[in-house]
Amino acid sequence: MRYYSVYIDKTNDFYTYASDDENIKVGDRVLVSFRNKERVGLILKEELEKEFSFKVLKIKRVLYEEISFSKKFVDLLLWIKEYYLSSFDQVFSTAVPSGVKIKYEDIYRVVKVDSLFSLNEVFDYFLSKIKVRKKTLVDRFGKDNFSLFIESGYLKNIDGWYCLDENSNCNEEELKNYFELRKEIGKQTLEKKFDKKILDRMVKNGELIFERRIKSFDDEKLKKTYEMKELIEDTKLNLEQQMIKDSIEESDKKHFLIRGVTGSGKTEIYIHLIKRALEKGNGSIFLVPEISLTPQMVLRFKKEFGERVAILHSRLTQNDRAKEWYSIYTGEKQVVLGVRSAIFAPVKNLEYIVIDEEHENSYKQDSNPRYNAKYVGIKRAELENAKVILGSATPSIESYYYAQKGIFQLYEIENRYKDAKLPEIDIVDMKKEEDNFFSEKLLLEMRNALLKKEQIILLLNRKGYSTLIQCEECGYMEECEHCSIKLNYYSSNGSLKCNYCGISKRFTGHCSKCGSDKLSFSGRGVERVEEELRKKFPVNIIRVDGEVAKEKDFYENMYNDFLAGKYDIMIGTQMISRGLHFPNVTVVGVINADTIMSIPDFRSGERTYQMITQVAGRAGRGDKDGKVIIQTYQPENYIIEKIQENSYKNFYEKEIEKREILFYPPFSKVINIGISSEKEAGLEEYCYQVLKAIQDGKIEIYGPMKSLVYKVKGRYRCNIFIKGDRKSINDYKKNLEEKIKKVESKNYRIVVDVDPINLI
Repeated sequence: MRYYSVYIDKTNDFYTYASDDENIKVGDRVLVSFRNKERVGLILKEELEKEFSFKVLKIKRVLYEEISFSKKFVDLLLWIKEYYLSSFDQVFSTAVPSGVKIKYEDIYRVVKVDSLFSLNEVFDYFLSKIKVRKKTLVDRFGKDNFSLFIESGYLKNIDGWYCLDENSNCNEEELKNYFELRKEIGKQTLEKKFDKKILDRMVKNGELIFERRIKSFDDEKLKKTYEMKELIEDTKLNLEQQMIKDSIEESDKKHFLIRGVTGSGKTEIYIHLIKRALEKGNGSIFLVPEISLTPQMVLRFKKEFGERVAILHSRLTQNDRAKEWYSIYTGEKQVVLGVRSAIFAPVKNLEYIVIDEEHENSYKQDSNPRYNAKYVGIKRAELENAKVILGSATPSIESYYYAQKGIFQLYEIENRYKDAKLPEIDIVDMKKEEDNFFSEKLLLEMRNALLKKEQIILLLNRKGYSTLIQCEECGYMEECEHCSIKLNYYSSNGSLKCNYCGISKRFTGHCSKCGSDKLSFSGRGVERVEEELRKKFPVNIIRVDGEVAKEKDFYENMYNDFLAGKYDIMIGTQMISRGLHFPNVTVVGVINADTIMSIPDFRSGERTYQMITQVAGRAGRGDKDGKVIIQTYQPENYIIEKIQENSYKNFYEKEIEKREILFYPPFSKVINIGISSEKEAGLEEYCYQVLKAIQDGKIEIYGPMKSLVYKVKGRYRCNIFIKGDRKSINDYKKNLEEKIKKVESKNYRIVVDVDPINLI
């Protein structure tokens, strides 16, 4: 008898079950009795203990119609549970789409072609399926290939029909696959035509093989893939790209960081690596930070890999996501392009995990389980003996530090692909400008670009029209009733909206407190800037922000339309700052570079540098020179200076020095404990109870303190911030959940965020 630790769907604990079935393995889905009901469970591990103080029930059976997982995949999920202090149920439901069922096909397969020449009705039937006419083969493979197959002796002619000559040493894989598939006949088809007793006897005698297998792709898809692969020619890598690609392939190391300036051709390196892996029958996962980057990537990956690429992102329906996931699980698709959750895709023979724009915050999930796809990718590569490649023009401080220490193999590309010039960057001090929106310098560069029929991108990382509406009569400021935040005014749909809880109400034009229509608007949002822009330039303008991006197929349409020149100017929030490639963009303007630097977070400088450098990189990506105008009220700030110098290394040296002095990551590990309640009374007192319960002398604890935005979605929020070296934090986490459980209360919610990205 063997004993297993089993996860029961939709529960928060593991349970012990027994079985004498030696074929059960970790990752199998099983049927068990749980609280007098039949439930589905997942085998997590075999337990070494053989004696228990409780009655151990037996596993009823293995569920072959359910997805079975590898031990490595189960180990990854268990690691996420332990590292991020999440429930296994949360981890499992995030990693595996609901509704995925195994599809089987039952087939009879003939053992040897020689057997077909026996006097047997069944063999005659198989032979009729295996033989094909010349026209069929010419249509399939082409006239020249057909002639080659005949000359090589691969095909045998039987009265004008052709089949594969088993005695020849056929080297054509597609031809062999084509005929192998024709040696199979579905169970239902064959049993309709012949008595099952006859078929059973032939199976017993070894003349036929009966097998049940997971239903996968058909040979038509193989055909399309093969033909597409033949048509595609590799884009040529330059010497530097080729060196990096060869070095990664040949290296014994598993972790790599490519820091390449914007437009340096990092994507070409990734695609060449993925191609070579695919040729060896190995799979790859390519992560992008968010859906806005996928339209151009989808086009590129579809062109390169045809039907072998699966696309996974949050906008897929549950059914479509399950279909894609299943096609990866069966091996039909071996290349995955997707956002954060694609890191869990069940890719066969995984060789590469590529994390593009690795610095992006969107790789970190902001709800349970609060995992970071970058670190999950590193762990998965370790478990599956794969290689993980991080890439960015502006790597996170932590990643670059690990590369400097030799933990990651570092490659740096300082020049753009085909020697394209990096854009010239000018800084404008807005304190000296009369117009609060556009400096004279920016207006001049925009006019020149438009006269030359070139395109422009403008960045302002503030949604809406105005961030503040104040009554001039009574002084009231429109505020969210559920959050301690002022409402944004959106002129495009005449609404007031909270950017935290999403609540929206109609804007009447009057103060909601005294009814006055004397209102002042302050705080410029992207809609307001768009309005001012249209007054100055009667050209085609497209706005890209979280509001318009909700429309179906918006990203794809926006990308294609702007690429085709339908719009002259694109203005938007941070979603336009990365990844997009528009060769005709020559001017990039940053309307207000100070919006992020003002956030009280130790990463605010890093984020400012990354966002502005990334959007600057959209300029001059073709054969035309680019120009970047950065408008700021703090031109003397070292972050702005380093952006103008285009010196990531100098910025890194300044930033890493501050991090070391203040003992912030990468020199420490941090945890944020968020405590919230619908009632403000008693929250502070309860926070101190939690603080007392989790105290530990080996780590630093700060707080409790009110969140920067104190009230969100009707809940008042406080934080306790924990900091320590890696070993101390890892040791501390082992008992943290138990400590918190002792003070849990139904009136308060506690959220533990390991390696937090957002401390607001």
